Amino acid sequence: MLVLLGAGIVTLSSCSKSDSSSASSAKVMYTNGCVGATSTSLTINGSTLSNANSVAYLGNSGYHSVTSGSASMSSTLTGVGALGSLNTTLNANASYSVFDCGTVLKDSLVIVADNLPSANGSYAYARLVNVSSDTTATAITGAAGNTVVASGVAYGAASAFVQVTPGSYTLTALNVNKPGNVATLSSVQLNGGKIYTVLYSGNSNTSVGFKITVINNN
Repeated sequence: MLVLLGAGIVTLSSCSKSDSSSASSAKVMYTNGCVGATSTSLTINGSTLSNANSVAYLGNSGYHSVTSGSASMSSTLTGVGALGSLNTTLNANASYSVFDCGTVLKDSLVIVADNLPSANGSYAYARLVNVSSDTTATAITGAAGNTVVASGVAYGAASAFVQVTPGSYTLTALNVNKPGNVATLSSVQLNGGKIYTVLYSGNSNTSVGFKITVINNN
């Protein structure tokens, strides 16, 4: 089992129940961070999650309501077949992010409990998630300008959300011992009251490279 920093990695669950919410529901967001997987889908208890059908590489489904409780989840490469899978329990009224990580030759499916902060308009909030299985990207540090978002985030793990002063930033993520694997994204506006996931993905293959993608969590 992969270890999650700050935000608790757990196994997934739920029977697909798109877009409706109730006291017995949880919310799930699916992100395709799997190199070489141009299009993937997420299935929960045999049903494809709403809006998580044919998700492009580095795309996401947004949050969707699913039935809480025990469940089996799997990702599928469009037109090819199954990728990763896992079993878990989803708690009612909780939010989760599911990431397909690594590469199509060796992917990992992980789920993160999204402990979303109570938004305050005076701050933006950001965390770092590392979905790169490259051997030079095993412990990633990320920053928004001079503000460190997280340090030493392992493959398949996430940091906790931290406060960031709203503004325009260059985002940076790298292994401090392997500066050649740096990824940057310029002119990113982080707005007050908004919650963001900074996704570090890719590998050292020159045709792929390392990338940063910003995901909105609210």
